[in-house]
Amino acid sequence: MKNEIIKIDSTRGGNGDIWMRLVSFYVISKIVRECQFYIKVPSIFLNIATHTFGDRLKIISNNQIESNYYVYTHLGIKDLIIPILKGQRFISPYQRAIIEDKKKKSLKDFINIVIFKSLNFFGLVLVPEKKWITSYQGFLDTIGIKQIKNKVSYPFYLQQLKIDSISIMNKLKHNIPVSIQLKIPHDLHKNIIVFPTGTSRQFIPLWWAIKYFPNAYYAFYVNDLEAKIFLKAGLKVVYFFKEPGDIIYLSKFSRWCISTDSFPSHLLQFSNSNSTILLTEVLKSRIVFPFFSGNVIDSVAPCHPCLHKERKANPKCAAGFEECLNWESDLYFKNILKSIKYKS
Repeated sequence: MKNEIIKIDSTRGGNGDIWMRLVSFYVISKIVRECQFYIKVPSIFLNIATHTFGDRLKIISNNQIESNYYVYTHLGIKDLIIPILKGQRFISPYQRAIIEDKKKKSLKDFINIVIFKSLNFFGLVLVPEKKWITSYQGFLDTIGIKQIKNKVSYPFYLQQLKIDSISIMNKLKHNIPVSIQLKIPHDLHKNIIVFPTGTSRQFIPLWWAIKYFPNAYYAFYVNDLEAKIFLKAGLKVVYFFKEPGDIIYLSKFSRWCISTDSFPSHLLQFSNSNSTILLTEVLKSRIVFPFFSGNVIDSVAPCHPCLHKERKANPKCAAGFEECLNWESDLYFKNILKSIKYKS
């Protein structure tokens, strides 16, 4: 019997982060049966999250106002002090990950580690232990919660994840919510579809798309202004809309899928084995579902893994480049080409 309610505000962070958290809370709810998890999600997740995870998790719209939530945050301590004093409680897996991914650590980083450890001790900001830093991010994002960390080992989690992934995949095969505006190109079944997007340097450059996959379809969110740039260059563009199920649905009609390590890749990992996921900045062990049966192209850049920097706000990455070095690598492209296995 569920006798403890744990409320989680998962409206902050990237869409890929939100998806991995949903997967993990779904798995953990089966292991920690005495807890009922209420998960607040952005409005675009409401339908697909309810469809996929609603049999175990209570999915809450971000329009619903309730109290006593643990809120996911990427903010530093100076921005958290006032909310903490007002009674808010946070989950912060990012601080640990960001510091560990740095090539060189500063005194400030070590001071931050001490501060966050102290806040974690008092239950003010929940932080995962360092030993989990290379594990699947869904686990990393949830294991800091006190009701979970002493009851869920990583091997036990993986065992349940393997079982539950079958159920998740089956749900994503049938009756998934899609946008009424979604249109499938008549010849998509003959073509590769590429999801080139990403807020950092995993975004596929236009020159690369033209050079290596000039005949593919490039899938963009309908409001993404860069779709017009691809269209103007003569590339084929297809749109998805507010329902994440659009991404899954488009992929199912294609001959093969290629995705950067952005939000679409996380949906494809649970719905389409005829896919190639391109890694650029993040560790494979952290960003790829451990039982994904498709293909993963690991980064060949010497600066991998790297810190996430929003490309429009930062002209250069942490290593000082405007574009990820992977896009310049012949080996990286050859590995992608080898991964593509056309359906007969």
